[in-house]
Amino acid sequence: MHNVKLKQAQKILNDILEKSLEVVCSSSSSLPAEDSDNGSGVHLFKHAPRGIVFDYIDEVQRPSKKPKLLPGDEIDEKSKKFKRQLQSVAVNGVDILSAARDAGHKARTKLERKEAAGKAAAKREEERVVELKKIRGERWLPGMAKKRLANSQ
Repeated sequence: MHNVKLKQAQKILNDILEKSLEVVCSSSSSLPAEDSDNGSGVHLFKHAPRGIVFDYIDEVQRPSKKPKLLPGDEIDEKSKKFKRQLQSVAVNGVDILSAARDAGHKARTKLERKEAAGKAAAKREEERVVELKKIRGERWLPGMAKKRLANSQ
């Protein structure tokens, strides 16, 4: 009975994963010769060397102790709680892409706001200098005095 429920839960999880992940098969003829010598691994980028190489020694080692399985509630695959638990475990590729897109948009708008604030501050400073020139004249500005002396020489 419990085994049947476990298989049903696994089937639901597989359905969720099939909706969000795309599996692409590649032929071995398209792989470079150096990759076939190293065995299997994961390419982080399309034309990059393998970044993650599987260590087969770790796969052979198994736990020496049998895991302690505690009896739990019956699995009701139609319940909202069970579906929420499966959704929290499953990785949804669309959600990851939308989160990355939102983060990029947020960073871009933050940078644009920062640049706009810098331009506004520079404009305010120019307006302040113009007002002070009207009130006090150009001589009070040490930077302007240096420029005027350099121009007159």
